[in-house]
Amino acid sequence: MDSQQLNPTPQTPAVESAPVKENVLAGAVGAFLFALVGGVLWFVLYLVGFFAGISGLVGAVCAVKGYSLFSKKESVKGIVIAIVMVVLVMAVAWYLCLSYDIYVAHQEWFESEEIDFSLSFIESVQAAPYYLADPDVAPAYLLDLGIGLVLCFVGAGSFVSNKIKAAKAASKASEASPEGPKLS
Repeated sequence: MDSQQLNPTPQTPAVESAPVKENVLAGAVGAFLFALVGGVLWFVLYLVGFFAGISGLVGAVCAVKGYSLFSKKESVKGIVIAIVMVVLVMAVAWYLCLSYDIYVAHQEWFESEEIDFSLSFIESVQAAPYYLADPDVAPAYLLDLGIGLVLCFVGAGSFVSNKIKAAKAASKASEASPEGPKLS
């Protein structure tokens, strides 16, 4: 009996999958968009009076995930890009917190008739650099930024370290394999 009669499905050779090409630009966009979760958390926690490094951890986890989803690959370069995006988003969140404080202060000063004008939130965002130039205001807010970024790095440090080790191991494994990286 012919083997084709016993096994009616034809045997096809295994198709080797080509390595996935990393799209760095798309990954950077994904990291930025997903890091916004951490930035929003920073702002919300600030509004309720908390100062927590958890926003940095959340931002880092989300940014790395966003990078890998958009770029189609996880790499050390991607993790570094994701962390840069988290730092940028956290700095913007801090700046918006400063702007919010300026807005609230102007509203209170206007209501108590200490000043004869108030600022909109957009005007407060635009005025923030002038307040940062004030030697009485700047140290406290810059200290907040410094502490927030340190807590961000502490909160995200272990996660990032583990991701970098995993990405390096995957890179070495794909280089050592004669067939290239295997997708599972």
